[in-house]
Amino acid sequence: MSTLSLSPSIGDERFVPIYVRIQERIRTAIAEGVLASGDRVWSEAELAAEFRTTRSTVRHALDRLVFEGLIVRHVGRGSFVAERGTFRSPIDSRHCLSFEEQAALAGHVVSYRSPTFELVEAPARVAQQLGLTEGTQVFKLERIRVIADRPVCLEVRYMSHAIGCRVTGDMLSSRPAHTFVGDILGERIPTIVVSITAEIAGPRIAELLELPESAAVIVRSNTHHSGAGAVVLCGRSIYAGDVSTDYVLGREPARAQGA
Repeated sequence: MSTLSLSPSIGDERFVPIYVRIQERIRTAIAEGVLASGDRVWSEAELAAEFRTTRSTVRHALDRLVFEGLIVRHVGRGSFVAERGTFRSPIDSRHCLSFEEQAALAGHVVSYRSPTFELVEAPARVAQQLGLTEGTQVFKLERIRVIADRPVCLEVRYMSHAIGCRVTGDMLSSRPAHTFVGDILGERIPTIVVSITAEIAGPRIAELLELPESAAVIVRSNTHHSGAGAVVLCGRSIYAGDVSTDYVLGREPARAQGA
């Protein structure tokens, strides 16, 4: 779950907030293998001394890395690099982020495999969500999301003909649907409504996600709403069972002193 260090374009380090510099110090150490999964991260006291700052500033920096899934904290023991193998995607309810953006917060790059895009008759629920008559033709997108060469999700999306006819091959092969539909509409989609359930993988899902048949999968049913409130994109995302999501509702919690 490594992330890139600060770009040289950021400029003079004096103008970079200390908590950001602390985060990048740890991210870089993880990315370069200085810190491996399970290794203890420098203590609050050590980081405060190195950056000539307060322990509260260090805690603020570490809290963000915990939220991103890069490190874990154990009371009385300190902070440790998170174990790899389970993909985590943090969701902050104050912001509307696609899965790809959530994954990026944890240092993952999402690519796509085997995209298909076709006109189909809208299933009853899809027609209802998009405000169309049942049987109206809509575009259906299916593709596999891949992280580190491993398929982690089957993405299924439906959109109206008016939107789908403007979708390009480049969009299907390299861009989040949430993002390219927003570009087609000329606005960043501000709202996603998500329902999460657990299911058992059937033969097709198991094959696509390279899972044992009857393995547990996580299903996120979602509707993407324009600024005016209309549903412009809907569908399901079917995830392998070890792809977890962390939620922060409202503000990130404050840490008790000495935690």
